[in-house]
Amino acid sequence: AGYGHTRMKLVVGFGNTMRNDDGVGWQVANHLALLYPASDVEVMTVHQLLPEIAAYAAEADQVIFVDASIDGEPGTVRVCEVVPLDQLEDAHALTPAGILNLCRTLYDAHPVTYLVTITGASFDLGETLSDEVQAAIPGAVAAIQQLLEDG
Repeated sequence: AGYGHTRMKLVVGFGNTMRNDDGVGWQVANHLALLYPASDVEVMTVHQLLPEIAAYAAEADQVIFVDASIDGEPGTVRVCEVVPLDQLEDAHALTPAGILNLCRTLYDAHPVTYLVTITGASFDLGETLSDEVQAAIPGAVAAIQQLLEDG
């Protein structure tokens, strides 16, 4: 704050697009990119969370990570707030909480951060989303739009 312009909001869809439902974060992010062209909402897709993402997240007021989950009933959409980890994670297996730790440690940045997950049915090799996950995409997109509007 204090820069005299709206800070951006960042949506990060991540997952392995070669493992069926694990690619749902990409699908949701791609939908959002179409809904927010040329706005203060920046959308990116990555295969895994790398330390470089902390530099983008540090510039944002709000960060929303989107990923597949293995927990629960396939097609379930969950939203939870993410708090920074206390210690540094292995940089090859960063989680949203680990990215926040880097934001805080490297940039003294504290964006409000959420993780939105869609529970997958199949994580086998392939590039097809299961019916349950495909059907959950609109709900996940709507939940994120709500977060973006409230935040």
